[in-house]
Amino acid sequence: MDLVQQHTWGWFIAIYLFFGGLGGATMALGILGELRFNKGKWFGIGVTVLGMAILSFGLLFLVLDLIDPFRFLLAFWIKGIGHSWIARGMVVIMGAYIFGVLYMVAAFFESTTFKKWMGYLAMFCGFGVTTYTGLLLNANVGIPFWHTPALPVLFTVSAFSTGCAILMWVLAGKNDHESEHFFHAIESFDIFLISLELLILFAYFDFARGGNLAVVKSAHLLLGNPIFTIGFLIFGLIMPLILEAYASMKENSRGLAVFASGLVLLGGFLLRYLIVWAGVFQYPHGLAG
Repeated sequence: MDLVQQHTWGWFIAIYLFFGGLGGATMALGILGELRFNKGKWFGIGVTVLGMAILSFGLLFLVLDLIDPFRFLLAFWIKGIGHSWIARGMVVIMGAYIFGVLYMVAAFFESTTFKKWMGYLAMFCGFGVTTYTGLLLNANVGIPFWHTPALPVLFTVSAFSTGCAILMWVLAGKNDHESEHFFHAIESFDIFLISLELLILFAYFDFARGGNLAVVKSAHLLLGNPIFTIGFLIFGLIMPLILEAYASMKENSRGLAVFASGLVLLGGFLLRYLIVWAGVFQYPHGLAG
């Protein structure tokens, strides 16, 4: 068998996957803060706008990756939804934009019932965006390391962890009781998510150990790359987990938690870039050239 590392997808797709998941998670968590933690309509509206802006920034890199911006419009071709995860993802993303805008309008005019319905639908679509970023890679059956149920779960957990990081930045400068309560709730949730992410990674590499040659090659590429072992695992996961856990037990430690959240964002991007980079095709002999 011939093993060939993929080079079709690179930086632009990794950036798109990172900001797409980050934007969807930020929107979902921000609306949750307004609906369940009484953060007020301007918080919900502001964070929803922030989530949409982050998502839009990520989409820009998808357009750039397609070279011809008009090819991007093919993602909205209705017949493509049945077999293209990019097309399906565009439906979910459009839902996030539509319901997000409707939620903001309802929040502004204080239409309580309509706001809740639109908010929950926007949260659902935001969650869908975070999951879709993993499903997009998972659909590539030619790269066995991507084609595993663990990948969409890993990307979803990581996206919400980065969303928590953004929310901690937003909340860091607010001193009211509701902001402090929500900050600690987000901080605790992120500690759980990082711990879960480490468990999923352990299962992922345990799967790789018993996989075919392409899976093993991908795992070796990652474990042999110091950007993965030191940059992502140590600085992007383990260190922020320790710092956030320590900060959660101390008074007046928001600054430490905010610093840790910056490392979480770094780790979230490195995870996506390195997973994309380590994709390896496995061909029968004679077909790789």
